[in-house]
Amino acid sequence: MYHSAIIRKGIATLLFVHLIVAAAFAQTKSVVVSGISLKVNGTSTLHDWEMKATSGTCTADITFNPAGQLTGIPALSYTVAAKALKSEHSGMDDNAYKALKAKDNPNITFKLTAGTVAADGTVKAQGQLTIAGTTKAVELIAKATAAGSGKSVIKGSKILNMTDFGVTPPSFMMGAMKTGNAVTISYEFTVQH
Repeated sequence: MYHSAIIRKGIATLLFVHLIVAAAFAQTKSVVVSGISLKVNGTSTLHDWEMKATSGTCTADITFNPAGQLTGIPALSYTVAAKALKSEHSGMDDNAYKALKAKDNPNITFKLTAGTVAADGTVKAQGQLTIAGTTKAVELIAKATAAGSGKSVIKGSKILNMTDFGVTPPSFMMGAMKTGNAVTISYEFTVQH
């Protein structure tokens, strides 16, 4: 019995030392995120539609291990102008900006409150998403993949209902074409380790 207690104590000590060493070699640094892309896809009574923004600002604190793998995102903040979202039709854009109340609420923002990165690169980010002046708690799921030269690309998507953010789905041609309530938000960005 005495012998097994010593072994258990020794294993516990080794695990503790391993955690301390791993923490000592993990690095966290603040980065400006590049390669930002945000797409909004939806449906209507006439045809499917898409709006896309390739601008915006995103800053993050990222943690990575000595092998350069992304292991954590302790902080992240993203802002994009509502009017940066563009479709192939300016009339649709104007109606979308009205629905998004872009004049009074010019930005769409996401602020991370908690995030994890699994060993397989799955990123789970809880945060506050603000659209059209309404803020809601959401969880975004993404996948981080190595892109060479110390970079990781993070991409994912989320289905949202416009009405959850106080946005009335736009209609066009005097109500003949109506957009669906559900939209798919797709996001992609690159972080440099």
